[in-house]
Amino acid sequence: MKSETRRLNKLTGASRNVAKRYKLTTAAAEIIDEAGQIHGQKSRAVQIAVEILWRTTGLGKIPTAILESPITARTYKLPDRTVSLIEALTRKGFRTRGEVLAACAGLLASDLEETRSGGVLARRS
Repeated sequence: MKSETRRLNKLTGASRNVAKRYKLTTAAAEIIDEAGQIHGQKSRAVQIAVEILWRTTGLGKIPTAILESPITARTYKLPDRTVSLIEALTRKGFRTRGEVLAACAGLLASDLEETRSGGVLARRS
């Protein structure tokens, strides 16, 4: 039965991802945009950072430069699991979904710094 459903989803173009709109700071959005170039897609960068946030405890504070920038809205097409983890992290300790994404940007910023220093090869588009 599962294979039949999967086959029908391929035929109808149904996606397992959900397009969600989030309000986050412009600094966080820019970091996620840059990290998307490293990880192949912006949504993939968000997915990786959310998984890391979920699996680790006691991560450091979100940099104030990220939190103090103006608010913007972005839409990311994310897997259901990532969307539910963002909601769970919101209930767990962060006040808003934007703060969860700001924490993700804080994690991804270290990837960007490592890439700029030549530690990791960036993906070419």
